[in-house]
Amino acid sequence: MQRIIPLAALLVMLAAPLCAAEPGPDTGHVQRASFSSAILDREPGDNLTELIGNTEQVYFFTELRNLTGQVVVHSWEYRGETVAEVRFNVSGPRWRVWSSKTLDPEMPGPWTVLVLDASGEVLTEKTLDYNPRDPAL
Repeated sequence: MQRIIPLAALLVMLAAPLCAAEPGPDTGHVQRASFSSAILDREPGDNLTELIGNTEQVYFFTELRNLTGQVVVHSWEYRGETVAEVRFNVSGPRWRVWSSKTLDPEMPGPWTVLVLDASGEVLTEKTLDYNPRDPAL
């Protein structure tokens, strides 16, 4: 009997890190994130990876899960510099938010939106390639 107790304690100690490493169902995360040309009924109208031509307005949509009570930030960046930050207070277990930016035609190239938690940790990030000049010209 005395030999079984130390063996059981050893098994518990070995299994504890494995259980702790797996995220539980309540772990907050970004379910979806995308650039879009429009938001319709709280959903992105499309999923853009590049924006070509004279369209300058772009939206960034994010669906958040299990982040109730937290603050999430959309940080719009151009060439590594923060151009705008939009903060959201998350008020439910499934929360959809979006921000928008009017892009300057004098600022072509990659635009990145970082989704940050209140401590500044990156939850996800996406990049959009902006080419305001028509490639056919």
